[in-house]
Amino acid sequence: MNFGDRFLLFLLSLVGLVLGVLLALLGAGVISVTWAASAITAEPWNVVCLVVGAVGALLSIRFLFYRSRRGSGGPAEAVLLPGDHGQIRISYETLRQLANRRGSQLKGAESFDSRVRQGHDGILIACRMQVLPDVDIAALSREAQAAVKEYVERTAGVKVERVIVHVTELAPNGRVGKAWTGA
Repeated sequence: MNFGDRFLLFLLSLVGLVLGVLLALLGAGVISVTWAASAITAEPWNVVCLVVGAVGALLSIRFLFYRSRRGSGGPAEAVLLPGDHGQIRISYETLRQLANRRGSQLKGAESFDSRVRQGHDGILIACRMQVLPDVDIAALSREAQAAVKEYVERTAGVKVERVIVHVTELAPNGRVGKAWTGA
């Protein structure tokens, strides 16, 4: 959760606290209902109540539909494997680094980046690849799928459900890459 979200959550908590205390005082009879109703509908306070109510409602809606990238409620950020002496957690970042390491070793791939997420029957790896000119893109993509899947499964012991390869663009012509340029 970033700083802006924490600040908004603080404001929502503050509004909720004030409204809760006022409602408790009203219920306890410390504040009369007629006095509260006349005070709220008076000229300066009706605008304040309108603004506080609108801000509270908007903040509540924001955090009602808020999904954190990490932590509780959201998808797991690691793969859990059973071990001899307890659970083994391998983070998605580690799996991403493994996929990137293997993908960047392919001849014809200039840049390689991947993302990992949970699938139904294992993990899904989505790869973005920039290729060198004059390379068979379909064959390189199939090679990348097979190589990344095999390497991650062998190294981490995690089942890879699918590897999706997205070729974004050709590498600039002026660079000398890893493709074979024999005569």
